[in-house]
Amino acid sequence: MTPSDDREALPVNPTLAPHTFPAASAQGADQGPMPDELPPAPGVPSPSGEGLSSAEVAALVSGGDPSMTEANLALETAEGLDPKTQS
Repeated sequence: MTPSDDREALPVNPTLAPHTFPAASAQGADQGPMPDELPPAPGVPSPSGEGLSSAEVAALVSGGDPSMTEANLALETAEGLDPKTQS
């Protein structure tokens, strides 16, 4: 069976309607008024005075893999960069 254009159109049911949702009211993005009193700021711990060990610094800087640090330093040196002055 092949479709043909000589078929009659389907009847429209007037009781059917698409789902419509009420439009959201537009709200501006302006900054609101400043509160009369601000909440207390969280406490900041005082420095302990203890420094990090070289192993802790290496772990923070290189992700804990010393071979990657060595490889990066060798690569920078091969590219003609001074790794000690680069940030």
